[in-house]
Formats: sequence, C-alpha cells, structure tokens
Amino acid sequence: MPCAYDVLWDEADMIRSTRSMIPAALLAAGLAFAPLQPALAERPDPFYAPPSAAADAGPVAPALMHLPNLDAAITELAKDPLFDGVPVVWTGLLNFYSENGGLAHFTTPTGLSELGQKFHDRLPKAVSAGLQIHLPVQAAVAAVPVPTSPDNQALAEAILAAVFVGTAVDATSYLGEADERGAQILAAISDAQGKGSEGIDSLLNDQLPTYYRIWALLNYLPKQVALFEHGGWPKVPTVKKLEPGKSDGVVPAIRARLSVTGELPLSEMAGGELYDPTLVAAVELFQRNHGLNDDGVIGGRTIEEMNVTAEERVQQVLLNLERMREEGPKYEPRHLIANIPSQEVKVIEDGKVTFYTKAIFGKLERKSPTLSSVIHTVKLNPDWTAPAKIAAIDEVKRERATPGFLDAKGFTIYDRSGNRVSADSIDWHSVGPGNFPYTLRQAPGPENALGPVKFDFPNDHAVFLHGTPTVKLFDKQDRFFSSGCVRTQQPVDLAKFLLQDDPEWSATRIDEVLKTAKTTLVRLKNPLPVHITYMTAWVDEAGIMQFRKDAYSYDDLPSLPSGITEQLLASAQAPQLAVPIWVLNEDKGK
Repeated sequence: MPCAYDVLWDEADMIRSTRSMIPAALLAAGLAFAPLQPALAERPDPFYAPPSAAADAGPVAPALMHLPNLDAAITELAKDPLFDGVPVVWTGLLNFYSENGGLAHFTTPTGLSELGQKFHDRLPKAVSAGLQIHLPVQAAVAAVPVPTSPDNQALAEAILAAVFVGTAVDATSYLGEADERGAQILAAISDAQGKGSEGIDSLLNDQLPTYYRIWALLNYLPKQVALFEHGGWPKVPTVKKLEPGKSDGVVPAIRARLSVTGELPLSEMAGGELYDPTLVAAVELFQRNHGLNDDGVIGGRTIEEMNVTAEERVQQVLLNLERMREEGPKYEPRHLIANIPSQEVKVIEDGKVTFYTKAIFGKLERKSPTLSSVIHTVKLNPDWTAPAKIAAIDEVKRERATPGFLDAKGFTIYDRSGNRVSADSIDWHSVGPGNFPYTLRQAPGPENALGPVKFDFPNDHAVFLHGTPTVKLFDKQDRFFSSGCVRTQQPVDLAKFLLQDDPEWSATRIDEVLKTAKTTLVRLKNPLPVHITYMTAWVDEAGIMQFRKDAYSYDDLPSLPSGITEQLLASAQAPQLAVPIWVLNEDKGK
C-alpha cells in the first residue's frame, strides 16, 4: 500500500518545494485525500496544518479499534525511502501491533485518538524547540490522511506510530537503554493511554519535550560521548598559579588538554612552555564556559575543572537531561531563570536571553531552594524584617562584635508587644538562638540588606530576589554568600526591565522614587514566572556547551547507559584516531 500524504499548501515556496522530496507515487496517493485537507489558517509554524479530523469530526472519539490490515500498512511504509532517515525498528513496531491484535492507538475510525491528536499538535512545537527531523517527514504527519476507511486509518496509524517511535527521546538517544529503546516506548504508549489524559501528557512531556534546552543538550550529547570514547583528554598537573607571559613545565599539558576539546587549535598544541597570548585566549574561553573568572590566570579551580574526566562530563550531561525532562514542562515561553550552579539570573523570551545579571545564592549551610513561582510585585526602597533565625544568630553576632552595629545599619528593635527597644538596653551576650524575644526591622536606605529593590513571589521558603549593599561580592568567582535568597547585581535595571511595558513607571520615575527612600510597591502588568533551578550542564542560548561545579553536592551521577558502553567496547577494538577530535567542537568557533 503506498503512503498517502502531500503538502497541499500554496502560501510558502519552501513548503511547495517539499513536494519534490516526496516520491511521486506517494504524492499521487496523497492527492487522493486532497479534498479532506483543511484550508490554511493562522498557525505558529508554516509546516503545521491540523488534520481536518479535529475540525470536522468534533470531539476526539475515545473508541479504539483493531485494524486487521495494519501490519500490511506498516510493512509498506517501511519500504518508503522517505523514512530511511527515521530510526524506526520496524520489526519491533510490527510485533507490538501483532501482540495486541492490531489495536489502533493514534487513530479512530473517524479521526485521531487523544494520543494521536496531541502528538500531531506537539510535533511542530518540538521541532521549533530543536528536534531534528526531515521536513518531508514533518509534512507526512501534518498531512496524515483522515480515517474514512480501515485502509486509510491503517495508513494514518502507521505514519503516526512510526514517526512517534522515530522521534521519542528514549528511543533515539542515550537516555534509553540500547537493547530496550523500541520496546520501552511502545510499552509506554499502552501504559499512558491506560492512565487517560494525564498519562498521555506525561508520555509526550517525556518523549517529545518542547523545552528548547533539552533538545540543545540532546543534540550535543553525541559529541560529548565521542570525546569519551576516544580517550578523553590528558590530566593536567597541579600548578599553584600561572599568569600570562610566564613559562612553566605545565604549559604543554594545558595545550594538549585544550586542544582535545577545541578551545586551542591543533596547530598551537606544540607551542612550548610559554604561556602565550593564543593559549591565554583558549584558557579564558575555557574559564567562561566553566563558570570561572575569565582572567586567564590559571590556579586550582581552573585545573580542577580541566581534570574532570570525559566520563564524568558525559554523566553530568545525562543527569541534567533528566533534570530538564522533569522540569521542562514548567517553563513558559517567557520566564526568569535563576540557576544556582551558574550563579546568574536570566530572563528568557522564546529561547533568547533578554536580560542578564550575576547573582549570589545561599551559602552551603543555608542553601537556596529550587522552586517555581511568579513575580507579581516590585518593591522599591524595601525595608527588611530579619527572619528570626538570622536575627538571633547573624545580627546578634554582629552587635556583639561591634556594639552599635544595628543602629549604624538603620535597624529598629521591637519587643514581643511591638514596643521599640533601645539596643543599649539589651545584654547581647545573654540572647541568641532559642532566646531572642525581639524583632529587627531595617529601614530603607543604602545599608539595607535588600538593596534598592526587592522582587516578591509567593513561596514556602520565604525567599525572594533582591539587591544588596555588598556589591563587591559579585567580583568573586564562587558567590554563595546569602541565607537562601537570590541577590542580583543589577536590581534597578531588572526593575526597569520588568516595568518597561507600564507607561506609568518609566525609568526616570523609578530613579526618582529610589531617591526618596520611601518604600513603594508596584504591581507588574505582566507577572513574570520565576524558576530557581539547579543545572550543572547545558548548552547556552548561543549554542555553547556550559559546565558548572556541583556546589551543593546534588549531582548523583548516573551509570553510563548500555548504548555508550557498547560503543566504547567497539571503539576500543577499532583503530584509534591519530589526532584529538577537537573538530567535534567546531561549532564553538574554534
């Protein structure tokens, strides 16, 4: 049975050109269904045309049926050259449907099942997020024939099932076990449908994510695996401190290390022991991509990052892929992300960074929590009521060490009845944790612990984003100094950014209010989702692989999947490359 699909849209030359990529016989078969295809309507992707089943057949029919001719449709589809580049295990697909008697999962006699419709609608979104799949295959799904008979229902079922299995994360990447990838996905289909809408949504979130970062990292993973398979990189001896322009016996090892991962061109690998400008530039690039101060000075932290093994880097990528897969459904097209290991805050809009600032996160004994919420309010010139624990420990310790500290920093002290109390009237050596019957409130001003601006969002941890008077801390390489909140380096600029669509709050007015030292609350016209997260490996918005130290020791590195270990065994038996495969990182511009 020939495959029946065609791109019947006339509004874009690119789309018309896809016809030439579809075999003529299949195109002719597709035209037989032309009257069933919908007219072009507004849609976010030019390659996406919803099947008329959704519009013409009303609500998605829940009934599934057995298709006795489904095996024939799958067998014919397997012969179609269009699917040569789609990693479908056709025998496994045939066995799956044979074992369940040909029960359709993606279609009904009159349209698409809930799974079929949701997969059909989701595919172009995943493509926009970074899923790599040939345009004609996308077109085949977009123009899937509307079931009007058992024959074309079987064809539609075969197309959707094949493309689903050929794009599912666990079936096409190292996240799935090599010997179970196809079976794993097919079993998940039946299990998901048994759980209804929630199960189907969960399946698609896992196997066809629409979070752009997970696809960027998935697409990069084979390069990281290849580096590991070919022996990784040489270990760099410890050096206390190496500055540009100096000579040292460790320099050749650094050259060899960076030539493997592409920061240093191979032509510079034999440059001798002088720490020359070309190597300095390579080290600075390495430092930037590993969250280090990119000053070119080589010390303990730089050597530490260079000596993380290739195997650990692969494990780190796999771990963070699973984190992204779990968290991805939470991320809106526009959101603020505060990543603890990278110590930075970004506003992301449709996969692009529109605002960036360095950040300070919780110290190791008071870790910042991971959470998701929404920023509704910007508070200009905030006051600050010290949390009970911080007041009883930190502020008491400071007052003991420097009598008059609280007065100098603008604190007012209240007893449990709300009466003001003089700091001089308190014996600071007799109070502390478990015995501190006071409230400490700090007035707005240059010494206020929250800085000039606070960004409020509801959460169970009593944390928020804010500024800080101790701006010199942002020069530090590892910035874990807070008691759990996120301190931002540019709070005023962030406030202006978030209020830029409010004509009542121009940048000039914000500056004027800040000069008054009067606490002022401003509600955002467009509340901004906020996510405090923990990612130690990702591909950034410029396409560069990033790694960060596991500051909170949260990374429980997984074992390598069987697919990687099998390839490692095969590569060990094959002739090895004579030169490092730094070319795998050529997308870094090196």
